[in-house]
Amino acid sequence: MLRPFLLVGVGGSGGKTLRVIREDLSRRLFQAGWTEGIPSAWQFLHIDVPTTADGNERDLPEQLPERSYQGLVGSGIDYRTLDDSLIQSAGTHARDALGGWRPDPDKVHVPASKGAGQYRALGRTIALSQLKRIATAVREARRQLTGAEVTSELQRLSEALGSPSRTVADDPQVIVIASIAGGSGSGAVLDVCDVIRSLGDKWANESVGILYCPDVFDDLDEGLRRGVRPNSLGALAELMSGYWSVEGPSESTSEMFQAAGISTGSSRRLGPRFPFLVGARNEHVTYKTQNDVYRAMGRSIASWVASSSLQDRLSAYTQAQWASTAQAVTDHLRLHPGGTETPFTALGSARVGLGRDRFRDYASEHLARSVVELVLNRHEVLRSREDERPPRQLIQEQATNAFGAFLAESGLDERGEERNDIIEALQRGDDVKAAGNQLTAEVMDVLRVAAGGKGFATDDVRIRIRQAVVDRRGQFAAQMRGVRTQRSREWVDAIQVRVVDVTADAVAKHGGPVAAAMLKRLVAELEEVGRELRSEADHRRRWAADLDSEISRVLGSNRNVTEQEVESAVDRAVQTLEWEQEAEVREMAVGLVADLSKGLLQPLTEAVDHGVESLGTDVASGLDGRGSVVSTWPSGDVIPSRLKPGPNEFLLEDVETFPTTLRALITRTVGLEFEREARGVAERQILTGRKEGARQSLLRLTQRWVPSDAQFQRGSSAAPARAAVSMAVSAEDVLRRATGWIREPGTPIGGYMQEGLRSYLSEGAVSPKEHADRLARFEGQFVAALNAGSPLVRVNTAVLTRVHNREIQYSRQFSEIPLPEKSPARQRLINVLEARKQFGPAVEQAFSDTEAAFIDIFTVLAEPYEPVVFDSLMRPIASDWGSKKATFADREEFWRWRRARPLGEAVPMHPITLAAMVRGYFVAALLKQVQPSPVRLYVPAGSMGAAGWLSFEEPLLVGDGRGAEALPQILESLSLTLLRVNDEESLAPMRPYFRLLDLGEGATNDLPADLRDWIQEGRRGQDAEVDASTPEERRAAAKADVERIAKGFSRHFDELEQANELLGYPGSFDLRHLIRSALRDLYRAIDSFVDDEREFL
Repeated sequence: MLRPFLLVGVGGSGGKTLRVIREDLSRRLFQAGWTEGIPSAWQFLHIDVPTTADGNERDLPEQLPERSYQGLVGSGIDYRTLDDSLIQSAGTHARDALGGWRPDPDKVHVPASKGAGQYRALGRTIALSQLKRIATAVREARRQLTGAEVTSELQRLSEALGSPSRTVADDPQVIVIASIAGGSGSGAVLDVCDVIRSLGDKWANESVGILYCPDVFDDLDEGLRRGVRPNSLGALAELMSGYWSVEGPSESTSEMFQAAGISTGSSRRLGPRFPFLVGARNEHVTYKTQNDVYRAMGRSIASWVASSSLQDRLSAYTQAQWASTAQAVTDHLRLHPGGTETPFTALGSARVGLGRDRFRDYASEHLARSVVELVLNRHEVLRSREDERPPRQLIQEQATNAFGAFLAESGLDERGEERNDIIEALQRGDDVKAAGNQLTAEVMDVLRVAAGGKGFATDDVRIRIRQAVVDRRGQFAAQMRGVRTQRSREWVDAIQVRVVDVTADAVAKHGGPVAAAMLKRLVAELEEVGRELRSEADHRRRWAADLDSEISRVLGSNRNVTEQEVESAVDRAVQTLEWEQEAEVREMAVGLVADLSKGLLQPLTEAVDHGVESLGTDVASGLDGRGSVVSTWPSGDVIPSRLKPGPNEFLLEDVETFPTTLRALITRTVGLEFEREARGVAERQILTGRKEGARQSLLRLTQRWVPSDAQFQRGSSAAPARAAVSMAVSAEDVLRRATGWIREPGTPIGGYMQEGLRSYLSEGAVSPKEHADRLARFEGQFVAALNAGSPLVRVNTAVLTRVHNREIQYSRQFSEIPLPEKSPARQRLINVLEARKQFGPAVEQAFSDTEAAFIDIFTVLAEPYEPVVFDSLMRPIASDWGSKKATFADREEFWRWRRARPLGEAVPMHPITLAAMVRGYFVAALLKQVQPSPVRLYVPAGSMGAAGWLSFEEPLLVGDGRGAEALPQILESLSLTLLRVNDEESLAPMRPYFRLLDLGEGATNDLPADLRDWIQEGRRGQDAEVDASTPEERRAAAKADVERIAKGFSRHFDELEQANELLGYPGSFDLRHLIRSALRDLYRAIDSFVDDEREFL
């Protein structure tokens, strides 16, 4: 079953990667039919300095939801305010935590709300001042991640994505993504990992760090990456120190964390548990821009999140394999004791697939863009080349031409006596005539009874007809009024739906501006209709008022009449009642039509106008500073570069075939032969959202029109209301409907979108020749993916051999491989892997019978290595240092505000190694084997070279190597020596440091061998002759030297401790406890040394 994930991006690079991950996962969920949104089991948290997330590049997905972003600096807050906040909360050990690296706030001119300005130390200062914010965001993510409903959610999610389901979910996986080259991310990433670790859960201590190397930013102009490479050097040293830490945060750091409510009691290391380096290239592929790298890595991590198969295998790599292999790696760099772990591995990935996700984006965006053009500019399509009329005139003319059909379809055509849409809807003529006929029959029955057998005399029958009709007039009116009331209420409901639907169709046929113009014309039309109806009602009132004349016109006077004449007279008399009702319905319609115009047509017109205007704004500029999203959508046959596969993605169908494929699928789906005609039908279906047997979804009533006259209202609780109409025509709306259209089940294009590798590569789906071509392309692309998926770093094999005695080896993991047994494609894949000696049980377990459209390949180094083997990491830094080291000003700028921790936490070595080097330095001093400025050390002959005085670094990273700061400066400069190891492909640059280790390693209460030889024999490597003094004299001199050195440092530290500001403390102060301890132990060892060895021989 899928496991929960906590995905944390620190700094801009981390946030951009999270955006790619979220978008890719959203696509997968949509493709799987998941409708519950991003699950709680997948928590995204972007932590960065700016108040609001930045980096709105158009070639990257939109920003994360606001709730997923934790900005560290509020609007209007400056750096000094943050620095003051940090000082106030730093506690009693603030000097130890901050004094040696804290930037002087008087010299910081970077606006904090915009970022850290590519200065790591500023980034960490801001992060430490806002630890409480970071902790709150992390705890909320944990709460969401471990909620009671997460397991059931993961069960549903696993089933949707084709993974097995279990009753209990695995522990969450934490992935922290940052660049080691920036300011905010590079400065804060270790602390963010430590805040996560403070949650106390076992899984919180096992974070995977995805760390971008400096070569990722080589596409930037020199001026825009001035801090990238020195930042990387500082981050590298601190990551290595934190990785090898054995006691976790120092007491001074813990105080700052505790002030923010964060407990660090159980922590035993700093930073990510499993650091993965990611560069811009490997031996097979190169990414041109940093955004290309983010997209590739984001899609890869999304595969990790969405594949239980990958999760199981990568978890086995980190949880089970890492520690055992890292401890067993031979390491000649000697930065950590034997039996401890080497620090860095690297990650790469590749994909082979159909590219249906890319086709989905192309097809949906291509269709959506033409739909947007239809809405906004359909009226321009009919403009001839010579037509220079202004758009407004075109719109009005097209509205005039189309209005007749629109009016007829609207159900509101009431002009003239022959068109009666409204009147017939409210009171059908047949109903009136039927009621009149019934009334005529009733009156005739009355007259026959009254006449008996005597026949009908004119005067008598005239009076009787008049009386009978007048007596029934009220009943007749009531009957017709009831019919009208019922029908009017039905009409009020029906006409709203009809007019809205007809308007949607008008937008789809003629475009938004023309549809709006027709609606306005319809309002004017109904005003004229109202006048006509009043006139017609007046005429009928006059006719109805002449009852006697109508009777007399048939009967005449003073004669006997036949029954047929009487019936004709009755019919004429009843006709006056019918005319009266026809007048009534017209008067009713006058008020109802006026109400309709104000209550429905005007809001509808406003909705269309607003929709068109808003869509025009979307097209013109966009809303988030990224520019118009519509302008990035494809048009014509051009494939945007963002839809083309990256260097690590290998498709079985070329993206250049997308236009042809889309045209063919549209014609098949619509069922029309001609491409342009079929395209038009598809666009109208997308715009209206109209499916078979369903209503359109372009225009929606969110509030019904309720007429002001109570007789037209349904129910006594209804109150008069103006209609509210929404028009779903934003760029997002259109794209969503276009995506739904191409994925519609049961359609040719929907079937194409659902096709996976299993179906695509199966026999019988296509001709034998086509099937063979597909298999051949699949095999070739799979081989290419295996090569391209190598870890995204350049490994220097010569350095790898010298440092680790290793040849490069990889461990590959596969997502689900959707190829069933006995399928030719499966056998091809097995053959390829067997030929490369990469087939085994892990691959066998990855086979599945799903319809996945791709196979993801994750490749990691088989074991972690020292950073010196990675050219991606070391070469860019070395190049920058080489160009800056010549002058003091350039060196100072190179390293200014790059170190962001006390020196003891910022040298790239294990604490035991650091203690040994400090001790070795003083042993060398006692042996007179250290020379100052430049600091040189006497190194005896060995396998790496002859004996001689060797410089550490010249120049040093900081300072000139004089006095009390010589030792801390050569330790801080070790990072430069690591650059030289990589550049020279040799361990020779490490010889001075190895010499310090040789002199300092061993039990602290034992006298180092070289010092013992000096005291006993009077021999030193740099001396040609044996010393003439006695052993006791040499021992006394050594004791005196230690006392002198210790007193000098004591005075030095006492003076430093008198300082009041938390600024400018030198490296020696950070190392004072180690220095004092080393000198104390040396003094004791010398003092207790007894030269009695010969007594026992």
